Order: sequence, then structure tokens, then C-alpha cells
Amino acid sequence: MRAYKNTQANVVKILQALRGEEGPLTIGEIARRSGLHKWIVSRTLDVWMTPFVDVRIVEELQQVGITMKFVKLKRDFSEEQVVRGLALRRL
Repeated sequence: MRAYKNTQANVVKILQALRGEEGPLTIGEIARRSGLHKWIVSRTLDVWMTPFVDVRIVEELQQVGITMKFVKLKRDFSEEQVVRGLALRRL
């Protein structure tokens, strides 16, 4: 899959927003902390960061038409590990 030109920088910003958090964060909170738009955060997580994060969707809210994603890192990855994984996915 072809990445946007800012994908790598966006991945690093999202990683920094998630790093050090005990519990999960919502897409909106990650967007606020990283300075990115919610859509960019959600798409980047779904397309590029699935090996590095756990995403939970609250089914009770989804039944009434609200999609609420809670995201947390699977473990503490370094920026280098994530960028290297991103480069492998682009091949």
C-alpha cells in the first residue's frame, strides 16, 4: 500500500501520544495530544499501526450508531522499531 508523504511523521506523533499511558486512549485524545486530525489518527492506526497497537471498539455504543475506539500500545516500542516496521509494510 502506498503511504502519504507524512505517514512516517504521523506514526511517530501517534506513538509519542500513546507512550507512557497505562490505559487506553480514545482517537480524539490521541488527536489532541499529537496535533493531528481525528480521521488521520484513525486511518493511520487502522492501516499502518495494527501490529503495534490494540484497538477495542465498544459494541454497546456501536449498536446505537456510535463508533468509539480505545487504543493502547501492545508494548513499549521504540520509534526506530515502528519506523522499521512501517518501511517493511511499504514493500
